[in-house]
Amino acid sequence: MTETPSPIQLAQLARLLGADELRSALARQGEAEGKGIDVERLRAFLEERLERLTRGLLEEAVASDDVVDAASAETYLEDRLAFFGELLSEGQRRRVRELYIEAVRRWGRAPPPLT
Repeated sequence: MTETPSPIQLAQLARLLGADELRSALARQGEAEGKGIDVERLRAFLEERLERLTRGLLEEAVASDDVVDAASAETYLEDRLAFFGELLSEGQRRRVRELYIEAVRRWGRAPPPLT
């Protein structure tokens, strides 16, 4: 069974994708603040924004003191994907990994500076 998103998961998605856009998508569902959210509709919303989600996760990794190389960047991503749990389908997680790892490998040995 697919889990209902927690308020903190929704807050993280709002931060990564834009609070207004997420709020608007949830309002279209006629649902309030994480109660009774249709996870399949949320996944459809995320599907349209996987590249943007990946970019946000990359920006987090670059800003993290724990990410010092490609391996730690990949570990960081896996932790973030675990945090979102079943909110992302396996196919979505796979696509985010592909986009993310492709970008990380372009970094070389260390993440780029934030600019």
